[in-house]
Amino acid sequence: YQRRVREAVVSTQSTGDEMADLKDQVADLKDQVADLKETKTAGRSGELIPAVRVEQKSTSRADCSADKAVDGNVHTQSHTAIGRNLWFRYHFASAERVGTVKIVNGKIDAVYYARLNGVRVVVMVNNVHRVPCQPNSVAVREGTGIQAQTYIVNCGGVRGVGVELNLDTTTALGAYLELREIEVYAA
Repeated sequence: YQRRVREAVVSTQSTGDEMADLKDQVADLKDQVADLKETKTAGRSGELIPAVRVEQKSTSRADCSADKAVDGNVHTQSHTAIGRNLWFRYHFASAERVGTVKIVNGKIDAVYYARLNGVRVVVMVNNVHRVPCQPNSVAVREGTGIQAQTYIVNCGGVRGVGVELNLDTTTALGAYLELREIEVYAA
């Protein structure tokens, strides 16, 4: 593209008609590049966006690190240490349009499954800006087992470099953020 633009600019030593023709060619090339970019992301709807890196605010034990939430095994889990303002981040290789986020609660038994209650899911537009998904927080429902404790959050196609889960707590002791699995799908 740049080579063709340079060639077009070099050859513009003549009349205004030639200049207008070259501007049209440049506009056409820009349209082609935009079409290629659109084609690159087209057809991805519903496809898993792989994580190139995951991280969480803290880890309670070595066998509960952030990567356990993306290992494809619902029998492992990530688990933060107890605390406040907990987070989990799922980073993409490049900016993507986020359709949905599938979260499997770290606790699937009746005693502790409420720990995920109130987790907010946001798209990380960049390192600073965040856009909330809908609903903007998980409302844990009753029921035990993987299927009952799997939640789907809609992010509406917001373009970002990853997703972040946040759990703010006002309790004196804090809370835990526990995830068996997280999967992010393209819009």
